[in-house]
Amino acid sequence: MYSNGNFESHLAALCFLGTAGLTVVLAVATVVLFFARRTWARYSALAIVVLLAGYAAVLAFFSWASFDRTVARGDEKFFCALDCHIAYSVQNVERRKVIGDATTQGEFVVVTVRTHFDERTIAPWRGNGALKPAPPMLELVDSKGRSYPVSPVGQQAWEKVAADSHSPTDPLRPGESYETTWVFDVPAGAQSVRMFAGWQGFPEYLLIGDESSPGHGKTYFAL
Repeated sequence: MYSNGNFESHLAALCFLGTAGLTVVLAVATVVLFFARRTWARYSALAIVVLLAGYAAVLAFFSWASFDRTVARGDEKFFCALDCHIAYSVQNVERRKVIGDATTQGEFVVVTVRTHFDERTIAPWRGNGALKPAPPMLELVDSKGRSYPVSPVGQQAWEKVAADSHSPTDPLRPGESYETTWVFDVPAGAQSVRMFAGWQGFPEYLLIGDESSPGHGKTYFAL
């Protein structure tokens, strides 16, 4: 199963929260000891350094042990939402020079993405409640590492001529899925183009084994 990391997501979340919580406790202890018994404050300060250095070392190890992967068209890439998994897959790809009244010097790459709430991955206590997925960032990446985000002009032109009935934030219940279409403007000469879908920022950037962490390999979609 393809996923957005190489470390169990629940453990990654617990490690992050535990490290953050313990750092806060040690920071408070350092301040208190500084005014109460100044010589002891150095030990709690040292403990903070050791804790953060250890977390950074584990984060770096899982990034070092990772590698880029490519999901075949139709196969799913899973993202953990702690009590369930949302999966994305590429269902169809079209290449066009013109969409409606929009033209390009390269080509428009029109990608149909399926969003699936996998019923096999929900926690026993979750039930059948709806989930409103946070849409991932989408971009195409070529063989030279150049990235191409969703084209505002191409997307607007597509929405005028197509009848997509779903937005990427529509709620899903376990087992349900829907498709959305995205348009990218890729210049002429771009080769071996793949799609990346994921989240970048906080806290993903600091989660052990997450593909958004520094130096970590990515899981791409073949087009």
